[in-house]
Amino acid sequence: MAAYRATFGHVNDILPGTHFESRKDVKDAQLHKEREAGISWGRDDDDERAADAIVLSNGYPDDVDQWDEITYTGAGGQTRNSSRQTFDQTWDNSGNASLRRSRIKGNCVRVIRGSKGRRDYSPANGYRYDGLYEIVDDWSEIGRDGFQICRFKLKRLADERQELTSIEQQVQDMLDRKGQNSIEDSADDAVIRRRTTTVERIVRDTAVVRRVKRWHKFACQVCGLSLTVGADGRSYAEGAHVHALGGSDGGPDVDGNVLCLCPNCHVRLDRGALYLTDDLQVVNRFAVDGAPRSAPLRTVEQHRIEKRFIRAHRRFWRIQEQNSGS
Repeated sequence: MAAYRATFGHVNDILPGTHFESRKDVKDAQLHKEREAGISWGRDDDDERAADAIVLSNGYPDDVDQWDEITYTGAGGQTRNSSRQTFDQTWDNSGNASLRRSRIKGNCVRVIRGSKGRRDYSPANGYRYDGLYEIVDDWSEIGRDGFQICRFKLKRLADERQELTSIEQQVQDMLDRKGQNSIEDSADDAVIRRRTTTVERIVRDTAVVRRVKRWHKFACQVCGLSLTVGADGRSYAEGAHVHALGGSDGGPDVDGNVLCLCPNCHVRLDRGALYLTDDLQVVNRFAVDGAPRSAPLRTVEQHRIEKRFIRAHRRFWRIQEQNSGS
């Protein structure tokens, strides 16, 4: 372990939102140095131990995941294959000391979420790289099991600081297109592209969005439309966030908050003309001429859509209606 160097920031141009089947795959991608431990550390420029990544997957009962802010429990205090504390954690533990070192030095750490973590923010299976966080505080306290634990507060970097550089992004786009033989966006589409519908807006393809669109084979989950665009006959769809991104109350860029939609249905969802019920019925507020007011959302087994984000979308438009009527 002492020979490893810490790597702070993104590695190998891997986009936040990239999914991995196993911890071995995460390690092979060089996102995290360990196969089992939650804290990844290496030697920094001063040859001190410094953490560069953590895995969040319900390893300790005191962990609190709120996406933008994580309260993370350090290492130690458990016997192997047990989720309960049986003795105190200490700051002498190499993982805890390395996280404290990165907090002091201002190093960001990569956060990988596993499927056993908080349902709203975790993948349905495997592991997902969720980007960069800064460690803003650390302290000790007595945990739920009655033993001393080391605690860390992490905050997610702003979205603009999660982006790859323009050159890195161009390389990633080319690799993605070269490596995919399945239906995908037109080769003329950039990761961020501006176009005009009823309003001018940015359509962003993150790794999460790309994965959801591939799951649904680029067919709209609301109307079933699969658009063919361009001379090459490729299909086009958009990733729609149910709980809109951005702001202090914005939703996260995770599988459970993204739908695969055609441009028409995307705009209608964004403007509140469509909304989802908890049992995944799509309700059309303005159905006319005998058109059905509701219909089931098209789903696939691997895509777990979360009620939390559906309810946030309904709540937002209910408030808008109340405000417009006052």
